[in-house]
Amino acid sequence: MSRMPSFPIPFAAQACTAVLELLQQRFAVDEAACVPLYLNRLPLGYLKEPWLSYVLADWPHRLAHHQDGVWLAADDWLMLADALQNMAHGWHSLGYLDGWRNERFAVEDSKGRALFALERAAFRPLGLCSRAVHINGLAETEQGWCFWIARRSPFKAVDPDKLDNLVGGGLAAGERIAEALLREGFEEAGLPEEHLVGAVEQSRVLSLRAVPRGLHREWLHVFDVVLPAGWVPENQDGEVAEFMLLPPPAVLEAMLAGRFMNDALLATLDACLRYGLVPADTPLADWLRRRRGESAG
Repeated sequence: MSRMPSFPIPFAAQACTAVLELLQQRFAVDEAACVPLYLNRLPLGYLKEPWLSYVLADWPHRLAHHQDGVWLAADDWLMLADALQNMAHGWHSLGYLDGWRNERFAVEDSKGRALFALERAAFRPLGLCSRAVHINGLAETEQGWCFWIARRSPFKAVDPDKLDNLVGGGLAAGERIAEALLREGFEEAGLPEEHLVGAVEQSRVLSLRAVPRGLHREWLHVFDVVLPAGWVPENQDGEVAEFMLLPPPAVLEAMLAGRFMNDALLATLDACLRYGLVPADTPLADWLRRRRGESAG
């Protein structure tokens, strides 16, 4: 592997302030509008309107609506999971819930233990927490260290044409982080296994924000991969329109222009903080550090 990245010129204070303002806008959450959701007594999600009303009307098993939240219960996790899946499928059939993927994410407890699997499109309406892997690709050029940045396909249902990390994708139910890293790395960028074996997770960053479909809560498992000079990523699944090798000033300019998708913005800034592009004594650095955590609890 090449030597570790070094960026001698940090972002200016004014630019850091502008990035922080952008983050505060994009990741704003009205906590008063979010009702805690308890599943079999565990606090696992949050409900906003109209999903709160849909749940209260459609839940087929035991239900309680108290001042401290909504409590849904069933005899066991399998019965509860089936009821949630059927309820969400009904919303989809009625046209309330779009983006149905026929893919399932794991719902986990505070210690990261999987409780059950559920259609990923239901996570935001129920405010459930998911997981994803993100890879910051870095390469040393004659002009200095640069980031490999992907531009998403214009045909993507979510954030078409937005800028992304070299790799970013959700963990399927039952999939380990290392498995997702290899799968997404190859599908999105053609990364061979030898470039990823031994990659170390640098951070776990919480992406928390309000979205039209509810509440997005996702732990981003962030990896940095230093790639050989001359190596060029090649998308395999049609989800990336192009890859660009950008120096930090161009990355910063794209951020401030609003071209980055939200989770990629967080993962890229996490690397910028790690390598000194974001000075450690700035309010932006404080905001980014507060997003880091050890678990999805």
